[in-house]
Amino acid sequence: ETVTMAVPYSEYGPHVGDQDALKLTVSGTVEETGQVVAKELRVRLRTPDLTLTLLGPAVVGQETQVQVVFQNPLPEPLKGTVLRMEGSGLSCPKPVAV
Repeated sequence: ETVTMAVPYSEYGPHVGDQDALKLTVSGTVEETGQVVAKELRVRLRTPDLTLTLLGPAVVGQETQVQVVFQNPLPEPLKGTVLRMEGSGLSCPKPVAV
């Protein structure tokens, strides 16, 4: 027999935090024998893609513009989000509040 269960974000979201995985455990009891059966599944949550696009020519010694595109997959707005850009010649990561 196949049983389908939905796991809505509203239930697991508050418990995920910085983790990128869910651990699901299903258990049941065989009525006739009283035997307990269980199975555990670790599900890695897919992180959204960042798309970087150079908006002009990249010339040594000159500033260049980079567009970063990110699609929030969550059903709620993100808060306190910061992107940090690193690259050759940058003395430290450049934070950008989003």
